[in-house]
Amino acid sequence: MRKPGNEFGRELRRLRREGEVSYSQARLAGLAGITASYLSQLETGERNPTPRVIRRLSPHLGVSPNHLLRAIGMVEMDLASTLSSKREYVGGIAPDLSGEQLEELANYLTYLEFKEEALRGGLRPTDGS
Repeated sequence: MRKPGNEFGRELRRLRREGEVSYSQARLAGLAGITASYLSQLETGERNPTPRVIRRLSPHLGVSPNHLLRAIGMVEMDLASTLSSKREYVGGIAPDLSGEQLEELANYLTYLEFKEEALRGGLRPTDGS
């Protein structure tokens, strides 16, 4: 059985090198606010990504956070996905929330899904923010 981190790492490397924009590890890491060393560890499967890091990487790779989450064996998150992709809809439901608050809520929902999977024994959360 493959380690989830290895599949994620392969997909991350593929997207970094072959995506719409090709990045060096240092450049992508800088854009995502992480170290190149941590990015390298993600690509080799030495570390598992945090939901926060996934959310930071995905826009630069041209994919949704859910695309990367699926690479580590997590199911698509309906509410977090809706918050990420349909802000106008969510803004109509919760008009008092700012864009920053919607992003924080989406990050928190991503974290909860990740933690649930970890508690079921699938992954161990890491502190790589």
